[in-house]
Amino acid sequence: MNLSTRDLVRAAGGRRVHGVDRPIGPVSIDSRSLPPLATFFCLRGPRFDAHDFAESVMARGAGVIVCDDAGMARLPRTVRTGPATLVCVPDTEQALVALAAEARAAFHGTVVGVTGSVGKTTTKELLAAVLARGGATLKTYGNQNNQLGVPLTLLRLTPDLRFAVVEMGTNAPGEIAALANLGRPQHGVLTSVGAAHLEGLGGLAGVAREKGDLLRALPTDGLAFMPENIAQPWHVTRNVLARLVTVGVGEGSGLRRLSQRETAAGAVARISVNGEPHTLRLAMPGVHNLDNALLALACGLELGVSLEDALAALAEVPPASMRGEIRRLPGGVRVLLDCYNANPASMQASLRTFARIAPQGVAVLGDMLELGPGSEAAHREMGAFVAQFSGLALVAVGPRARAIFEAARDAGLPGERLAYAPDASAAGEVVANQLRRSGRRWLLLKGSRGIGLERIHQYLAGESPVEKGHG
Repeated sequence: MNLSTRDLVRAAGGRRVHGVDRPIGPVSIDSRSLPPLATFFCLRGPRFDAHDFAESVMARGAGVIVCDDAGMARLPRTVRTGPATLVCVPDTEQALVALAAEARAAFHGTVVGVTGSVGKTTTKELLAAVLARGGATLKTYGNQNNQLGVPLTLLRLTPDLRFAVVEMGTNAPGEIAALANLGRPQHGVLTSVGAAHLEGLGGLAGVAREKGDLLRALPTDGLAFMPENIAQPWHVTRNVLARLVTVGVGEGSGLRRLSQRETAAGAVARISVNGEPHTLRLAMPGVHNLDNALLALACGLELGVSLEDALAALAEVPPASMRGEIRRLPGGVRVLLDCYNANPASMQASLRTFARIAPQGVAVLGDMLELGPGSEAAHREMGAFVAQFSGLALVAVGPRARAIFEAARDAGLPGERLAYAPDASAAGEVVANQLRRSGRRWLLLKGSRGIGLERIHQYLAGESPVEKGHG
């Protein structure tokens, strides 16, 4: 957005201590991946201080280095007198946010915020693809949806963009409000309210209030998109000034899902758009993703994308990394890799999808984290739930998932179709044994990111050795 170090100094209350005024190049907080002429912010964390990497990022061609007072005092002389412009600020993270606010203020396109307990990253990808049919569109990289990721997204805004789709995540009260205040979205999409991050948000009502803060941040001429059956609707919609646009299931006005089915190529739905029937196809499994697609479609139509273009765009979007990808292992076993995150709603949805695709498959279920005091009960309920699928085998992974294993056993899942491993490293051989013994040809990996179930896929694919475990 044509910002320079002069803008950074003014916004952050800092000073330029060495070098000339320069344009703000690509912004980076990772010394390992530094674009040419990047502006590098020396952030501090519990286990690192990026001031330690200032000399290396200068050697790799950084144009601007942003440090704080304490960090500058111990920078090597090569940095304090080198070719990069050196800017000193009171707090580098706050400076990153302040510069992002400048970038957002200079942007005249349309920003759409996306949040939700389940499906926000998939919806972000679907919506960005739809809006790209109407003009140049920026989207959040991967899962950069927190207090650092949102500023980094805003700092990629350029004047030629028509749309920006900004994902916003949370695990504590007030975070969505802060991110929305920074991103200033004109429109917002709320995918769901569910049992996620309960430790920080204090129950389902707290989740609804926190997610609803995105919609409360929208202007009076904005649009707030959500499912009509959203949980805790009062907490979500209270004091929302934007116009609500809902999507639903069954007959009715607006945008509706009439029927759905799984195919080898992905989920398919028959939908109604203002009473007219159409077919919506996705290149990803999971009928639950059809609801995400309806939200993306509704937003795209309201923002001027034609129905034909929107449906074509949705049909081309692949699953995001580790969010419903189907991969093939040596020997032909196929893996439904859906282990970027997990909570009870998303795990049940994955199991339903998997049981439709592979009714005789092996479901590997890991810990669901940050569920608070109800964690034990939620894991036991999941064990009873998986036992309802008469053909599936189960491998539970992780200390919390022990309750999934025990509840599935108590619900009657036969011992030959049931195994447990204490962690993902130990689970590699447990899963391999289950596949060898049973001859099953499909595998589901579903769990919270912290349990690292992708290591099982790496082990089975021969990409990463892990220790042998116990059945």
